[in-house]
Amino acid sequence: MLSLTTSTTTSALPTHNRQPTPAHKPTPPQQEDEFPEPEVMDMDVGQIALALSNKLVIEDIDESDRDNPQLCAEYVKEIYAYMRELEIKYQVDPAYLSTQSQINSKMRAILIDWLIQVHLRFTLLQETLYLTVSIIDRYLQVEPCDKSDLQLVGVTAMLIASKYEEMYAPQVDDFVFITDRTYSSDRIRSMERHMLNALDYSFGNPLCLHFLRRYSRAGNAGPEMHTMAKFLLELSLTDYHCLRFLPSQLAATALYISCKICSDGEWTPTLHHYSTYSESQLLPCAGRLTWLVSHMATSKQQAVRKKYSSSKFLKVATNSGLHSRPIRELAAADSTS
Repeated sequence: MLSLTTSTTTSALPTHNRQPTPAHKPTPPQQEDEFPEPEVMDMDVGQIALALSNKLVIEDIDESDRDNPQLCAEYVKEIYAYMRELEIKYQVDPAYLSTQSQINSKMRAILIDWLIQVHLRFTLLQETLYLTVSIIDRYLQVEPCDKSDLQLVGVTAMLIASKYEEMYAPQVDDFVFITDRTYSSDRIRSMERHMLNALDYSFGNPLCLHFLRRYSRAGNAGPEMHTMAKFLLELSLTDYHCLRFLPSQLAATALYISCKICSDGEWTPTLHHYSTYSESQLLPCAGRLTWLVSHMATSKQQAVRKKYSSSKFLKVATNSGLHSRPIRELAAADSTS
């Protein structure tokens, strides 16, 4: 590599003395524009404007909670980000029943439909029901089960979920009674130990309800809209095909459909921001949930429909909007059935 030094550069110059040029006033350089021309950027101006406008209309739904240390407003984003990681970790294989030789999706639907009635009779928390179904699916994913033991798995899952969620959980004898003494208390306790070991005592997976409450707040959902979304989520519990959707996606989709039924149907930038789901990302799940709605009258599983037809749940199952044109169009797009 050539290195230019002082000696080499000076030796290359002529050695004779140059005569100084006459002193004269230098000609000022031609004036140029004070500011250079702006660089043309390859960006869509419309997209930039949309992004900026969306940023302005996104509501800070945690602003009013910042002075309440019990609500952990400063950590809420990290908490929900962690829950999104956990839901992937605990996601059930949507084809797990293919490994079960004696159990199919219809038997699963019958069991969960019955458990919804048991849950209502025991007046348990909503979380208990969702955790019960989660425990059943996670257990059946890793352990073979005889057809005669499926109900035993169901009541034991509800017993475990009740102990995890309830302040006053039903006793083992309550489940012996509810099964018409098909299973003894000793057998239920034995199955409880077996299921706890099979699932490694791990029951902290996020549920649809956890996400729905967050999204309902982002959408300023009133009692009817929130209850309608819960109705749609409970319909999904009996449907084996809904296992392919994450809890957060099911929750966002249930609220999306509820918005169409109970309000103007707009999926706002605030809802998009807090759920992270765009409207197009929700359409496959929306197709499945609305298909369930369109077939609920002829379904053999009627527990959810009857439950949400009562005044306690605002009779949302009888809402005429469930049969509106937008809902029918979404249902027609379902590719599962």
